[in-house]
Amino acid sequence: MNKINKMGEFADRAQILRFAAEHYGTAPEYPWAKSPESAVLRCGNGKWYGLVMPVKREKLGLPAEGVSDVLNVKCDPLMLGSVLMQKGFFPAYHMNKAHWISVLLDGTVPLDRVTAVLQASYAMTSGKSTGKARTQPKAWLIPANPKYEDISVPLLREKEILWKQSGRFIPGDTVYIYEGKPIGAVTYACEVTEINIPYSYDQGGLHMETVMRLKLLAVYPPEQFPLERLRDYGVASVRGPRGVPEELLAVLEQSGERIRG
Repeated sequence: MNKINKMGEFADRAQILRFAAEHYGTAPEYPWAKSPESAVLRCGNGKWYGLVMPVKREKLGLPAEGVSDVLNVKCDPLMLGSVLMQKGFFPAYHMNKAHWISVLLDGTVPLDRVTAVLQASYAMTSGKSTGKARTQPKAWLIPANPKYEDISVPLLREKEILWKQSGRFIPGDTVYIYEGKPIGAVTYACEVTEINIPYSYDQGGLHMETVMRLKLLAVYPPEQFPLERLRDYGVASVRGPRGVPEELLAVLEQSGERIRG
């Protein structure tokens, strides 16, 4: 149900993707097989600044049935209230509503207004800096709490998992997952394949705004690398992301059941 805006142009996904390509050199990415029409727009630093996706109109509280495309963009929290008072703007669908908004791409919002919020999102996202960029892969130890999630289910079945991003990771990094009590051991090795994925989750004491994608590389039986053995290599505890001592890394790389494919 596209409409022509006051400038005589269609405000639809094609216009937005063309604008992103012409102004920022962005090629859309389509990462989800289950949602093949969802297009991610990513800055040069790897972070998302836009997401074009189809949404059932009823999910947005609209009376008409059917599906419409929306553009999810970052929004300054100080501007959120005033922006959401405008027609065609909604709290972000399926994303963090404190930092993102959804904009209808059915012609309700004039094209120049849609591209303006896209430009603002790009500026906010590309302008952030976390210091000098690291280019060489690194090995990490990261903790997991079994009381929040049985990570063995998605890892062993899907061979990948989304993980809370709380360190300066880059694609190509290796992470060794240490599961806390009652397991108390390193159980998995994974490769970081994607970072800075916006994600809204707050349940059971676990809060996530940004996640990364991990691909399973190896599995370790709990008795192979318990905390007692890690202490032999100078690792007294794993309370947050930390580097792996070289001697421990050498042993980890030679151990475990490697996953093929």
